[in-house]
Amino acid sequence: MTTPEPLPEGSVLLHIGPQKTGSTAIQMAMHLNREELARHGVHYAGSKHAPREAGWAVLGKGSAVGRPAARTRAWEQLVAEIRDASLPRVCVSNEDFALADDAAAGRIVEGTGPERTHLVFVARRIDKLLPSHWQERVKARLTLSYEDFLDQALRPGASDWETGLLWGPQDVTATVERWGRYVDRDRISVIVADEDDRTVLPRAFEALLALPTGTLVPPRMKSNSSLSYPATEALRRVNRLGYDEGWTPTEYWRLVQAGIVQKLKERPDEDQPRLRGIPARFFDQVADRAEQQIDALRTAGVTVIGDPDRLRIRGQLEPVEPPPAVETVPLDLLADIVSGTRTGAAKLRAAEERRADRAARQAVRSQSGRELVGQLGRRLGRRAGLGKGRG
Repeated sequence: MTTPEPLPEGSVLLHIGPQKTGSTAIQMAMHLNREELARHGVHYAGSKHAPREAGWAVLGKGSAVGRPAARTRAWEQLVAEIRDASLPRVCVSNEDFALADDAAAGRIVEGTGPERTHLVFVARRIDKLLPSHWQERVKARLTLSYEDFLDQALRPGASDWETGLLWGPQDVTATVERWGRYVDRDRISVIVADEDDRTVLPRAFEALLALPTGTLVPPRMKSNSSLSYPATEALRRVNRLGYDEGWTPTEYWRLVQAGIVQKLKERPDEDQPRLRGIPARFFDQVADRAEQQIDALRTAGVTVIGDPDRLRIRGQLEPVEPPPAVETVPLDLLADIVSGTRTGAAKLRAAEERRADRAARQAVRSQSGRELVGQLGRRLGRRAGLGKGRG
């Protein structure tokens, strides 16, 4: 990999993902090493591994399933933090930014600083992206099987929301054209992910931010790890149950995402099959898209970090057999789902109790206010009456 030149001092490195391209590992490496980054002149913006609420607010697309509405002030606070940072370089990372439309991209760059923003995003091999994206969508209530998902995503002319969510952020030409309206192309970089060398991403970020090699070490703990295929299929059936029983978005978030999914991520599922590869009936379409992705990178007029040929599929890989139907799951997987549901139910109950407590306190304050106004009115009335008697 050609090592990129460090960004000039005063720069803001805006990392827009997209999803399932190693963003979480990079974010956690920076978040957990904030002090070390600061010692080398880099301010990592936000208080968490990624400024999710700020992203939802500036994108104007709504929050993730079940979450409260994003507050505009979250974005305003992030912008103020970036503006007031005193270190030579700032990095802000949120893969949700890849979903920005033209207007949102303009708002984001206006906030990070049009003259100092350098954009970076990652291109990943599509045969790796597709199963990973499908699983991530199952974690967010999708009920389509993997093959049905591929059939929908690869249908010529498909314009549904789910397909747009997949391909929109991965379209190199469209992404460069959209963001290139606000950031000069000589300040846009695309990192080509290498499935055989997981150090490519951290080394590229270190070079761009003038960090010593080895500063960005992804945590050993699982961050956004994948699930086994049986676990994902079990989760997909839970999603169906949630729709059938009419679970609210908040209930789904607490019970499934904060309960079951978190428990399944902890499973040592090395002996369980993982979903990998592209079945034969979809292979040529995926290989064609990979060729288009490579051509787009070569002609985009931006800095490409890595070898675009690493994205090639045709001649490098073979189709795989379609994943088998999962009719049964191991008993320990069932136990983990039950355990996760219990944990999620406790979180849901605690959230409802906090909400009820806030409502009760608000009612007390409102009632107290009404009583105070009433008492004041009665006192003024008595005084007015007293004045009339004296006259």
